[in-house]
Amino acid sequence: MATAPEDYYIVTFDTDRGPSPWAWELRRRSRPMGVRIRSAGYQFQSAAEFAGRQALEEFLKALAAEERRSRSVWRYRGNV
Repeated sequence: MATAPEDYYIVTFDTDRGPSPWAWELRRRSRPMGVRIRSAGYQFQSAAEFAGRQALEEFLKALAAEERRSRSVWRYRGNV
């Protein structure tokens, strides 16, 4: 995999907004991602962390699938 899964992580934080202030955000250690992937509106920090971990898992699966797809297209075009 071109990008290591351990390069990605989630953070949870208190937005100080209303009765459900907790949020999570997906980040990359090596360099900024260029897009912001986050969700807010959780009543508890543990709920935001759980949802963030699920989102991270789905993101990593999709990233791995995309990298496999890119490699197969590259090989198909004769670029071995």
